[in-house]
Amino acid sequence: MTHITDRKQAPKSGNRTPIQEQAAAQAELYSHLESQAQTVAPESLTIQEIHSQHFEIFAGNQLIAYITYDNAEFVTQRWVVMVQGNEIFRHNTIARCLRYVEWHHKDGSLPTPLPAPVEYPEVPRVTEISFHDQELIVDGELIASIEYDHDNYQDLYWRVIINGKEIYRDTTPARCHSYVKQAYQQGMLPVQKPFEEEDFSPLHPAPCTVASSENRIMVHIFNECQKYGFEILDNGIYKDDHKLGQVGCTNGNWWVMLGSLGQPQYSNSVFDAVRALVPVSESGDAEVDDCEQLLDLPFEMLTAQDWQRLSVYEPDCDLVAA
Repeated sequence: MTHITDRKQAPKSGNRTPIQEQAAAQAELYSHLESQAQTVAPESLTIQEIHSQHFEIFAGNQLIAYITYDNAEFVTQRWVVMVQGNEIFRHNTIARCLRYVEWHHKDGSLPTPLPAPVEYPEVPRVTEISFHDQELIVDGELIASIEYDHDNYQDLYWRVIINGKEIYRDTTPARCHSYVKQAYQQGMLPVQKPFEEEDFSPLHPAPCTVASSENRIMVHIFNECQKYGFEILDNGIYKDDHKLGQVGCTNGNWWVMLGSLGQPQYSNSVFDAVRALVPVSESGDAEVDDCEQLLDLPFEMLTAQDWQRLSVYEPDCDLVAA
């Protein structure tokens, strides 16, 4: 958490690449915060960086606004302020967005859906399952799912699912995150029923009902391991009687441990974690499959790592010609 105190407008950005724009925005943000460190606000606001394009603004424990970067084409004012999924302001610098939130919070004009509860609950964490699926978690329990809908629905591709029903839809996952997190803090979100899934274990063919977050995580791992022909045993993930390692999720963060003696390493998603276990002899084909999948995704879904992977990817010309 870093205190927001800046009041100096940052210079406007010129014609730069997306990566340069992100780097400039980061430098601008930290300069914005540092230059105002001596200013004492009536109520201290803090900013939580989700990543270089997503920021959450808190007043105490209350999430009051969400700032995200708009990657859409032909947009000049790319930084967007959202409250509960609704856009309320945009500008070409993040400093102006931060100042907008601070001003309107102080004068009480920032939108709020309901009177403030006595105590705000913890904000849900976002766990990425794959490119198209995310979960919002509190204390290991599922609050809502966010899915990418391939069907064109007025360009509202992302939707929030609770108990198998769509309750909200918007153009980006960030807008869905903003809606779910603030609606949850205000007690306006429907209650997610306990997770139910048929037993994934081949040793137990009869269906069973599981309600714990651990079982839900195991289902995700099992589904990814099936794609590579991996076997899940009590002490790890195997292929052809060779232990590849382990995959897990702690506090909403996926991790992977290679081999028997390795250390857990952070992973973006269960998709990336299981893929990291693919033997070197097969990783070339797996990388090609991954890049082919990335080429089919909208630009706003690609991370910096995805862009780096695609920058060195050379498609098979024979396949392209065919």
